[in-house]
Amino acid sequence: MKIKKNKQNKFLIYQVLNTTTKYLCACSAFSLVCLFIFMILFLVKESWPSISKFGFHFIFSSTWNPVLQEFGALSMITGTLITTVIALVIGLPLSFGIAIFLSDICPQKMKKPLQIWIELLAGIPSIIYGMWGLFIFAPWFSENLQPWLI
Repeated sequence: MKIKKNKQNKFLIYQVLNTTTKYLCACSAFSLVCLFIFMILFLVKESWPSISKFGFHFIFSSTWNPVLQEFGALSMITGTLITTVIALVIGLPLSFGIAIFLSDICPQKMKKPLQIWIELLAGIPSIIYGMWGLFIFAPWFSENLQPWLI
């Protein structure tokens, strides 16, 4: 008799834990949706003065004239999207290539040092790479690459 009772208790405990976990996950998902909605509402509320002054055409206009108080964000949005696409086109194949090399091709003696080196590079904030590019690559590009493009 004691064995059956113990099995029933374990089953009840698993059932309670399963139900509790299910409701906790549902509450977490609902909380995330609510948080997202509140973030959108907060952004709209805080940006409403500029939306009411400049209108929604601000997003689709590329005019930027501070003297006449005419502003548009289209060129900034386009630049951001183009930069993102370029970063993805460069970054995705490179990261998959590195991952495949480290997992399948790399000799064991090189694997650990390369993994440590890549993890160290991943720990550096992206602003540092941006500043490095601004101060190192921008002058080089302006002297060497730009004359060929113009």
